Amino acid sequence: MIVFGMLLAPAAFGGNSPLEQQASATAGGGIEFSLPYGYLDFLPGVTVRASLPLELHPWKEPALDEVAVAGRLHWGNRLMVYGGQLSFGGPTSLFTTAAPTMSLNPLAGFAFPATTVSVGMPGFSGSTAAYGGAVMASLGKGFAKDRVRLWATGSQRKRFFAGATVPFQVAAVELSLSTTAGVWFLEGKLPSLGDSWFASAPVYDDVWLKGVALEGRLTWRWLRLYGAGVVAEQPRGGFGYWGRLRGSVDVTAGKVPLRLLAGIHGGRPESITADGSVLRETLQFYVNPQVTVELGELAEVLEEGRLQLGVAFGASFKNTNQLQPECFADGKLRGGVAAIFPQWKLQLVGEWTGIRLSNLELKASLRSLEKYGGELSLALHQLIPHCTVRISGSGHYENRGGSEKDRIVAAGNLNLRQTSGRKNQWFSLVPDLTVSTEMVFRRLDGLYSATTEAKASWNIQFPYVKVGAWVAVQLKHTTR
Repeated sequence: MIVFGMLLAPAAFGGNSPLEQQASATAGGGIEFSLPYGYLDFLPGVTVRASLPLELHPWKEPALDEVAVAGRLHWGNRLMVYGGQLSFGGPTSLFTTAAPTMSLNPLAGFAFPATTVSVGMPGFSGSTAAYGGAVMASLGKGFAKDRVRLWATGSQRKRFFAGATVPFQVAAVELSLSTTAGVWFLEGKLPSLGDSWFASAPVYDDVWLKGVALEGRLTWRWLRLYGAGVVAEQPRGGFGYWGRLRGSVDVTAGKVPLRLLAGIHGGRPESITADGSVLRETLQFYVNPQVTVELGELAEVLEEGRLQLGVAFGASFKNTNQLQPECFADGKLRGGVAAIFPQWKLQLVGEWTGIRLSNLELKASLRSLEKYGGELSLALHQLIPHCTVRISGSGHYENRGGSEKDRIVAAGNLNLRQTSGRKNQWFSLVPDLTVSTEMVFRRLDGLYSATTEAKASWNIQFPYVKVGAWVAVQLKHTTR
């Protein structure tokens, strides 16, 4: 597979006039070669991907060290070896991100987090990832969930992880257990005026630390559960720990499907993670009930449609990490409704985040962003054959505790993705396309900015080989 890319994004120019304006542009190119295309169990394969960012305004000659390069050797799904500028996800993030992000999509289904490491290579906008390597192996008979998986990663950031996943199945119960061990290096941390937590968090010298994580996944009829826990050495001795538990329950009341999603996170205050960040969220939880109504019961003309409704609420209890730490809480509330038909889906989601659940007076920087707003989206499945078109618009008001931070954000998005029938096409004139625009107004200082981005990719597919191209354009303009 060969892929070329180009990226335009913001740099800056400005004037001395009372109306200050800034704009910018950068570009980038990329190439990818893969043979054979896909994962054929009986053939080895190789993939190499590289990208190069270029600053067009003002012009800057590219340097060799700005090239992002990564490669992969694979033999079916039994063995994969990665090298180059890579980003890692899955179990490795448990050590660096102690508290999960509460996205709280009120209409989303339940999805298990990846218990085997995921590896990202340079894409549209290049890569700022460090150099590293990874090995992934799959053992046993069968494929995917029926196989034991082993993996190991390492990077120039001096973080090394290895893990294993073992699946089980007993009658109707599917169970998967995973373990990950890690060793990482933390540079010495000294107090400074810029620190918000140094007065209570340990001050330490350069140190190598280690830790272990355990994960479990369970599926049984109407129940799905995921749990994970981490124990990690701390720079000044002792151990920090944090963990999370989430799940969903699907039942039917009469003929009405009901779903309840819920989760909880907790950890030892001021535990220091593998990237040196300090755990502030000592407790976090969310609940998300959903209901689906078949519209055919209301009218025969709507018999192929259904209505989905959901409400999600989450709360986070945090530590101020000051000399005399105090605990405060804020919340997030989202509600949504979607009308779903075979050829289209209309969805409306509203949200209120940063809800103050405690009266403790704090600096604005310690609280979560307070935001009100919503998003309306329309997905069309047959407007273009074998494609899905999604159009959305959103608006939000944001406040971080002072009028100088008040912002109004308006955004729009157009997304086109090829779906069925693509595997039988050797070439398609219809690209995968994403166009987005965002406008930001900041009230006190009169700041206005607009960002528009477009990305498109095409593919030509031959037996065992894929040739593709992508183009991305991003423009930004700021007026004060």
